[in-house]
Amino acid sequence: MDTTFASHYDANTSTLELTGTFDSDAWASIHEEIDRAFRRTACRLTIDLTRAAGIPARSLGHLVHLCNCCYPGTIVRATAMRTAA
Repeated sequence: MDTTFASHYDANTSTLELTGTFDSDAWASIHEEIDRAFRRTACRLTIDLTRAAGIPARSLGHLVHLCNCCYPGTIVRATAMRTAA
């Protein structure tokens, strides 16, 4: 499976940076990436999506919900989203 996104975990800041374009294959593997990063932290993880593209609002909402339910204390950081008028 060839996904178009990349992930990088910074241990100094407990930040998981997800970059690139997110397609359906990428979203299928996000949970594994978050789980791996969360286990490496002291229960304080930041997920940085500011350099990611192609994130539908619904998917972002699902990600925030997942983090609230499964990874307490996790912060999801994303850029402001524009909608078509």
